[in-house]
Amino acid sequence: MLFGYLYLIIGEPDQEKWENEIFPKHITQIPTKVYDVTDKMIGGIFNKKLEKSNKGTFYVEYVPKLYWDILKSREEQYLDFENNKTGLLGILKNYRSFNGVDPVGVPINAIIHHRGGSSLSQQLVKNFYGQDFFNKYSSYRVVNTLHRKIEELDLAKTFYHNLRDNDGEDFKRWVLMYSPYLVSAGSVYGIESVSAVLFGKKPKNLSEYEQVLLSSMYKYTYYFQGEINEVKCKRIKNGAKLDILNFFKDKQSKIDKLTKEIDNWTCPKKPRVPFAFYHDMQQEDAKGMAIIGNPNNRIWEWASTSASILQSELDKYRKKYNNHLIIEAKMTVDVPKNIIFKDRIDKALHKVEEGIGERLYVDLDGNNTEDKKQANIWISVVNEKGEIKDIYKRGDTRLKRRIGSISKVFEAIALGNRGDKYDYFYCNEPFRGLHNSDGSIGGECKDNQELNVYSAQQIFGQSKNLPMMSAFEKYIIKNNREITVIEDSIADKKLEHIYKSFNLSRDNNSSIKYEMSFGLTNSSPLNLQKAIHKLTHLLYTKREYSEVHITKSIKYKVIKDSTLIKGKEIDFPYSKSIEQDIRKMFDANTKTYMKKLLKEPLDANYGTLRSFGDIKGFKPLFMKSGTTDKKILNGEHLTQSKWVVGAITVKGKPYSFVIMVHKENGIGKKIKHSEIMKPIFREIVEALNRKEELSFY
Repeated sequence: MLFGYLYLIIGEPDQEKWENEIFPKHITQIPTKVYDVTDKMIGGIFNKKLEKSNKGTFYVEYVPKLYWDILKSREEQYLDFENNKTGLLGILKNYRSFNGVDPVGVPINAIIHHRGGSSLSQQLVKNFYGQDFFNKYSSYRVVNTLHRKIEELDLAKTFYHNLRDNDGEDFKRWVLMYSPYLVSAGSVYGIESVSAVLFGKKPKNLSEYEQVLLSSMYKYTYYFQGEINEVKCKRIKNGAKLDILNFFKDKQSKIDKLTKEIDNWTCPKKPRVPFAFYHDMQQEDAKGMAIIGNPNNRIWEWASTSASILQSELDKYRKKYNNHLIIEAKMTVDVPKNIIFKDRIDKALHKVEEGIGERLYVDLDGNNTEDKKQANIWISVVNEKGEIKDIYKRGDTRLKRRIGSISKVFEAIALGNRGDKYDYFYCNEPFRGLHNSDGSIGGECKDNQELNVYSAQQIFGQSKNLPMMSAFEKYIIKNNREITVIEDSIADKKLEHIYKSFNLSRDNNSSIKYEMSFGLTNSSPLNLQKAIHKLTHLLYTKREYSEVHITKSIKYKVIKDSTLIKGKEIDFPYSKSIEQDIRKMFDANTKTYMKKLLKEPLDANYGTLRSFGDIKGFKPLFMKSGTTDKKILNGEHLTQSKWVVGAITVKGKPYSFVIMVHKENGIGKKIKHSEIMKPIFREIVEALNRKEELSFY
C-alpha cells in the first residue's frame, strides 16, 4: 500500500493533460461577469463551448487576504509553494508539502482519524471536475470514491506545479473559483458569485468578518429557503468564530471585534440582488430561488434582451481578438431601472388591449392568451453617446421587416442634398394603378390640381407615397402666379449608398426608387435604431460618433501558452468614423430641409402623430411613423405593423428611439398610432423624466 501511495504522489506533472484537457476546460468554464451601468452584478454569459452538464464559474480577480489565510490555516497549514521538486528528494525537502499533497497528513487522517484530510490541491481536482465526473465509473459509491481519491492524488501534482508560481497566485485563484457549493439555491459556488448573492459585493470590497464567514462556508453549505435556516446559520457562524480563535490566538482585541461582528450578522433569507429586482420576483418556490440565487441564470430572467445584444457584441469582439478571455462586461443600461420601464410598458400594453378590444388580433402584454399569438414588439432608447438606456422586447425581433413610411426619413437625405427646400411641392403622378391613402391616383404636374400636387409638409406629415416616385425625378416651385417644374433626377447610386450607410436592405428586384417610395425598404429593429441614432448624430450632434451599443466596457485576460496573462479594462470600441461622402450629404440645406419636414408628423392639423402633442416632458427633434398592411381573403386590409422612430430631447439631452409592433399575419383591423404608439411613447418620455429610483443591494 505504501509503495502504491508513493507511486501516485511521486513523479512529474502531466503537462500533456494540462495543455490539452485541463486548461482548455478551465477556459470554457469561465463565463463573462455582467454588471449594469451602476456596477451591480446582473449575471453571467456562458461560453458557448461549455458542456451542458458543466456549470460556469466566474474568474476571480482579487483573492481576499484574510479569506485565504484562514482557509490555508484550516485546510492545509503546511502548504509551501516553494517546493518545486517532483522526486523523492522533494519529500525530504518538505515532507508536509510535496507535489500538491501532504505526504504525512493524508495517510494519518485517512487511517487514524478516518477522514479524508485532502490537501487543497486534491480538493481542487475534485471541485474542478465535479462529483458527477467521478460517479460514472461504477454503480457502487465505494468504488467511485476510491477511484476519485486515486485521481486526486495522481492529478494534484499537475494542478500544483502549473499554478504555484508567484506565491501560488493562480493556485489561490483556482481554489476560490472552484470552491464547493457555498449556496445551494441554484448551485452557487465560486467566491465571485457567493460574494454577490450573500453580501452584494465584489470580493475586493469584503470586510474582514465577511471574509471569515465566506471561509467558513467553504465547509458548510448555506441554503436560501425564504426563511433563515437556523441550524445552517449557527454552524457557519460557530465555524467562523472557531477559525478566528485558532488563527489570531493571543490577539484578543481582534478576536473580540470580529466575533461581535459575526454575532451581529443576520443570515439572509433571500439572495442579494439589486433592490428593484424584488419588484419583479416570482413566487419564492424552489424554481424562483434558483433563478434569483444563481447569477449565471438570472441575467436571462431580468435582462434577456439586453443580454442577447451584449452576447452578440461580445461574440464580434472575440472573433477579432480570439486570444482574449472576456472576464467582465459592463452594460450601458441601469437594469433595475429598466425593469421598472418594462413593467410600465406591460401595463400600458394591457390598457391598449382593453381599449382596442376585438379589433386587436394579437397578445401585447405577454399574458399568454390562448386565442391570441404574441405580437413582436421592440422598444429601444439610445443617448447621444450611442448607449442603449432603455430596451423592451417581446416575441421575435431579429428579422428584417418592411418599415413602411419610415423610408421617407432616408429619402429626405437625398432630396435635401439635391437642394430641395421645405416649401417645395411634388407631383402626384399616376403609377401602375396605385393610389394614396386618401384614394387619389393623381394626374399631370402641370394641371396644378388639389390631388395632383402636394406640399413637402403634407408628404412628410401624412401618408402620401405616390408623390415620392415623381420627387426622385423632379420638384415644383409654386407661387400665386404659376408653377415651375424642375427636372433633376437623383441617381440610384446615391440611394444605394444611403441604404448601405444606414443599415437598410432591399426587398425585391423592383427599382430602388419604387421600393423607397412605397415603403418596401427593410430593416431589423436594432439596425433601424442604429440608423436613426446615426441620423440624429449627423443632424444635431457635434461630439465624436459612437455606433449604437449596449457594452460599456470590458475586462479581459490574454490566453497564452496554457496560462492567462495580464490583460486590461477598456471602453468597448464603438467609436466610428462616418464616411466622408455621407457627411458631405449633410450640408446646411439638407439639415434645414430634414429638421423642418421630419417634424411635420406632429403637426396638429394633419400629422400622423398629432396625438403625441398631448404628451408633456419632451421636445421633438424629428419623428416619423410607418405602417404596413396585409390583404386578407375578402379584400380587407389588416394592419401588419406599426412603427414610430425619431429623436427627442428630455431635460436638454438628446435621445433617439425606435418602436415596433408587428405580426406577419396582422395585429388587427385599422389600428391607429394614437391607440397603440402613443401610450408606448408616453412611457418612454416618463422613463427619461423619472427621478432616480431607490436602487441598491
